[in-house]
Amino acid sequence: MKAGFIGAGKMAEAMMASLLHAKVFEAHEIFACDLSEERRSLIKKSLGVNVYSATSPFIESVDILILAVKPQDLEPVLKNIAPKIGPNHLVVSIAAGRRIAWLESRLPGARIVRVMPNLPCQVSEGMSAYCLGALAKPADAQTTESLLTSFGKVLRLPEDLFDAVTALSGSGPAFFVFFMEKMVEAGILEGLSREDALLLCEQTMMGTSRLLLTTRQDPRQLIQAVASAKGTTAAGLAVFEKSNLDAIVGSAVKAAADRSREMADS
Repeated sequence: MKAGFIGAGKMAEAMMASLLHAKVFEAHEIFACDLSEERRSLIKKSLGVNVYSATSPFIESVDILILAVKPQDLEPVLKNIAPKIGPNHLVVSIAAGRRIAWLESRLPGARIVRVMPNLPCQVSEGMSAYCLGALAKPADAQTTESLLTSFGKVLRLPEDLFDAVTALSGSGPAFFVFFMEKMVEAGILEGLSREDALLLCEQTMMGTSRLLLTTRQDPRQLIQAVASAKGTTAAGLAVFEKSNLDAIVGSAVKAAADRSREMADS
């Protein structure tokens, strides 16, 4: 099989690197196009894949076509490639907010899969959700999972949950790091250097996540395990509870999901 990427930004670069590392494809089996000469040069130098300034040299030769351009740039791209897309193409879109119905209306007859990946795929720790279009085959689900598991974990979910997915795993990295940054700033106020506070928080965040994933504990169980009665953790948690943090987090997630819905309807 051969794969073609329309768009060679950081997310596409991370996907290509992971696919090569996992030996899903070899470098000569991946084709990528981007308008930026700088991006083409970087991708060619770092990954050794085939790079072009346009899709025409490869689009009819690939089996899987990954749409990795910004949502606002997708319409002219689809108009350009539509005449060349046939039933043998599996079209995978990672464009946030663009629903399958919208994609199918512009690529009639195409086998389409919509994917929501996230930034940690750059270090092969991504979280991706996907759903199939009307013409996609059962085998397309297997192909999609082979692609996505090369750089992290994957869930197949109905499309009506994708706004929630976007808010949790798509925006989630920024939310987690925002909270971590506030922890770092608080540590500095307590006398730590920024470098030490950052390492303490980074490793604690990563270790806690790995602990939950490995043990499959409910997060509430872990909180109880750390927070002994009248201890330091309990003192800090009491401040969170008084500040109504759960409502604040809920509002942030809802705002992100609402924005995802607005983008889909635009």
